[in-house]
Amino acid sequence: MIMNRTWLWFGLAFLSAASAANPPEPGGKRVVEPFDYRGVTLDPGPLKAQVDEVRQFYLAIPDDDLLKGFRTRAGRLAPGNDLGGWYSSDTFLVFGQIVSGLARLHAGTGDPACRDKANRLIAEWAKCIEPDGYFYASRKPNAPHYIYDKMLWGLLDDYLYCGNKDALDPMSRITDWAVKNLERSRRVNDTSTEWYTLSENLYRAYLATGDRKYREFAEVWEYLDYWDIYARSGDIFALRPDGGRNDAYHAYSHVNTLGGAACAFLVKGEPRYLSTIVNAADYLQHQQCFATGGYGPDEQLLPHNKLLGRLKDTHITFETQCGTWAVFKLAKYLTSFTGDAEYGDWIEKLVFNGIGASLPMTADGHVFYYSDYNLYGGTKRNTDFGWSCCAGTRPQAIADFHDLIYFHDAQSLYVNLFTPSTVKWSRVGGTVTLTQKTCFPQSGEVDLLVESPQPARFGIKFRVPGWLTGPIQATVNGRETKLALDHKHWATLSRRWKSGDQITLRLPMSLRASPLDPEHPTPATAAFGPVVLAFEAPNAQALQRVDVAALDRLLVPEGQPLYYRLVTEPAVHARPFYAIHGGERYFVYLDPTMGERIPHQDVRFTGQWGDAGVLRFSNEVGATAECEFLGTGVRWLGRRFDDGGQAEITIDGKTVGIVDQFGPGRDLAFDWSHRGLSAGQHTIRLRLLPDRLEKSKDRYLNVIGFEVLNEK
Repeated sequence: MIMNRTWLWFGLAFLSAASAANPPEPGGKRVVEPFDYRGVTLDPGPLKAQVDEVRQFYLAIPDDDLLKGFRTRAGRLAPGNDLGGWYSSDTFLVFGQIVSGLARLHAGTGDPACRDKANRLIAEWAKCIEPDGYFYASRKPNAPHYIYDKMLWGLLDDYLYCGNKDALDPMSRITDWAVKNLERSRRVNDTSTEWYTLSENLYRAYLATGDRKYREFAEVWEYLDYWDIYARSGDIFALRPDGGRNDAYHAYSHVNTLGGAACAFLVKGEPRYLSTIVNAADYLQHQQCFATGGYGPDEQLLPHNKLLGRLKDTHITFETQCGTWAVFKLAKYLTSFTGDAEYGDWIEKLVFNGIGASLPMTADGHVFYYSDYNLYGGTKRNTDFGWSCCAGTRPQAIADFHDLIYFHDAQSLYVNLFTPSTVKWSRVGGTVTLTQKTCFPQSGEVDLLVESPQPARFGIKFRVPGWLTGPIQATVNGRETKLALDHKHWATLSRRWKSGDQITLRLPMSLRASPLDPEHPTPATAAFGPVVLAFEAPNAQALQRVDVAALDRLLVPEGQPLYYRLVTEPAVHARPFYAIHGGERYFVYLDPTMGERIPHQDVRFTGQWGDAGVLRFSNEVGATAECEFLGTGVRWLGRRFDDGGQAEITIDGKTVGIVDQFGPGRDLAFDWSHRGLSAGQHTIRLRLLPDRLEKSKDRYLNVIGFEVLNEK
């Protein structure tokens, strides 16, 4: 008889029976099981390279630097350096997340250095807890609910994945403090506390220890006002029963909170919690996601009809590290609870186009925070400040690669992701080893080798991706073999396997357009399988006439797999979004209107201009900004500020106005346009003047870009 392994996901199988209280039997059941990081090895390939990079980065952070704030607050000797940024200001402090990431990296890679560092950090941090359980790095922590949640996460994962029983006592002590002291206003959409993410780890702590105080405290933080909208298939933007309404939701935390609903289902087994996450995932994928799997422009969930506007206006399109982590957890829960492979498509998109397409961190904690899909061109860059929240979720999400590739039940091994890796599956009759060798996604061919101590009958199931352009083909030991397809998007090979059996899969892929709205052909990305391509072009105008319905004809291979050139524009090239480097300009979405705006990257500047990312700015008298446009009018895109100055505007050498950018505040609306020009090409030029209003603090001009007007 195969024992129930539902609780193995929490790492309990790797601890002695005496290391916890009496872990309860979960009320909600898993149809299939993840491997809980252990038994899966990443072989050389892009995922392993990123795991190695992240592991080495976090191991290199000095322990004393991470502990300095806690020790200083506790009045203890505090050697080391201030890390700076959000870490030193105790803002969304990531200490607990770093411990969690190290613990999970240890479980996945087996690296004892990760375990030892996590254990050392917890031991030294615990010395700084005050008698009443106060544990923060300062007397005025920003977002105390958030920091408690992440500290709980680190302690729990250090216990589960590093076998550190000494983490249980401080976990209990800080929870006692939190029960007494965390305020409970539970405001909807409150990003100052993010209280609605708390229940997940409290339920996990209950399942790991059996201590009911964690369950009772988790129930305090259930976000039913939000969860129940999904449970009843409602509209999250409609009027709520309490009379409130939200026009937007903080994106990451309102996806992350669904992990709490998932754990509530696991603990209680109540169908409403499962309905919540099933319906939420369906809604989010179809109404909120870009082709990359990312979501949340300007960190907001918005009505679907507003996404196009944000695609044009913002460069803050997707909070990459945190947003990826929330989806990894949600999709893993759903795959496990439902047994459906469809959620693997969302995981795969983010593996290649989300966190897998991010830049490495810098030594001073600057992390790739946002992906930029702006219609008029984007760039990749890290934050200009250190140790944001995304610096904490990065190691957790990257460690999760180990736990997303394979699942299992008593009869079958499930292959969710196609990537070089090896899994050891313990089952009755001995341990089965399956090794994947592939260049996916550059190639649609996947080779797998089976090793078994003795011949055995079981199934090997492969996810059937939604991007396939034809049926999966399979051979076993060189012979064509029919795959059995089921309604849960798995293709199965079931037979008596023996060591040395070789499987080859062929996954048909081709160039295709992926529109933002299925009811409209554009804006759309170019994609190959799960990989979104980014275009390198002189400007947006070079791309606005690309026919997205003819990508397979217009893009021809160039040099290496997934690299292309545009046959109609030799200067235009395309390659995977993950292959774009920091500072390189690119275009992800294609649309006929993308040439109507000239971003500041395409404007010629003279004099000293600063670069704030979304705009350029200068207070140097005589500094200019100039560009050509093809139209009958033009609008200057910028903002008003309380230190704004004046500019002379000329079109085709003729002065058409003197414009002031002063406003009684910061980042205020600004609108200037000129119409009535003859059809054709024109040149607009701004020149900063010495004059300014007396009430202005300075004479700055700013340029976001220009909008081309064509009026009949």
